[in-house]
Amino acid sequence: MNDGAAAECGSGGRFLCRLADIAEGGGKGFWFGEDTARFGVFLIRKGDTVWAYANSCPHRFTPLDWLPDRFLDRGGRHILCATHGALFRIADGFCLSGPCAGAHLRPVEIVHRGAEIFLAEI
Repeated sequence: MNDGAAAECGSGGRFLCRLADIAEGGGKGFWFGEDTARFGVFLIRKGDTVWAYANSCPHRFTPLDWLPDRFLDRGGRHILCATHGALFRIADGFCLSGPCAGAHLRPVEIVHRGAEIFLAEI
């Protein structure tokens, strides 16, 4: 995981990574801030499409990844919460099963500039 090393972007937003830095059908996580102000964001890539969510389960507010950058189930079809196994749709963050069924992951706004991905103003 990137531990807050994303660079500030002069035109607003924060550089996260290039599209090629995210494995096809995989994810990449980032952490920002310190102590109680620390928060995580993760990206999921399918082809040229990238989704971004806060790295926090709506059930217990724990990080979703069980290992750095491991956000998906074995089949790569759903986002998986490592704490209790909840499954979320990639496209909209809707929880399909688990203790938070019916809840949503919090989407995070990103901006694409060519092959680079930026976190919108935070």
